[in-house]
Amino acid sequence: MFGTCLNIAHIQPSSQIYGPGDRFVIWLQGCTLACKGCWNTAMWPHKANQLIEREELIKEIIAERDIAGITLLGGEPLQQTNNLYWLLESLSESSLDVMLYTGYELTELASMPVAQQVLAHVDILVAGRYREELRNPSLLWRGSTNQKIHFLSPKYDRTIIKECNQVEIHIDEFGGLVELGYPEEC
Repeated sequence: MFGTCLNIAHIQPSSQIYGPGDRFVIWLQGCTLACKGCWNTAMWPHKANQLIEREELIKEIIAERDIAGITLLGGEPLQQTNNLYWLLESLSESSLDVMLYTGYELTELASMPVAQQVLAHVDILVAGRYREELRNPSLLWRGSTNQKIHFLSPKYDRTIIKECNQVEIHIDEFGGLVELGYPEEC
């Protein structure tokens, strides 16, 4: 859709609430799943938002020191599979682990060949649509109880899950506040 650019909604170069350790977090723009109650509706349109050449994004990620890995969410990351696959394949020789959020269920992903290629580079997958009626603000890394955490590599396992709600507040260089996570009230 945008050539070799990823359509980005937001980047947080350092966060500690979207996976284990300090992480480079990327919200991808565009999602057609439209889960009822989603609090990222501004990330639904597939219109160009912040287009970043994938090679430039790799440089930004590698330049970030002391991160354990990257986390991809959105929007729906698996609606930009070709560039996402290229990004993860390019990072596969690094020591960074990968956590991916998707609204798709595992059964849906099984019929998506490109998604399967992407998942080959993912260590932790959070899968399933957000279901407003199953919202639970006490869950680690997810918003509703139907969303499941899958450990796709041996790097991590379920022992790292300590259910709790996490919220993170960043102050940018202009004094603006960015609130991340799953606050009790949206």
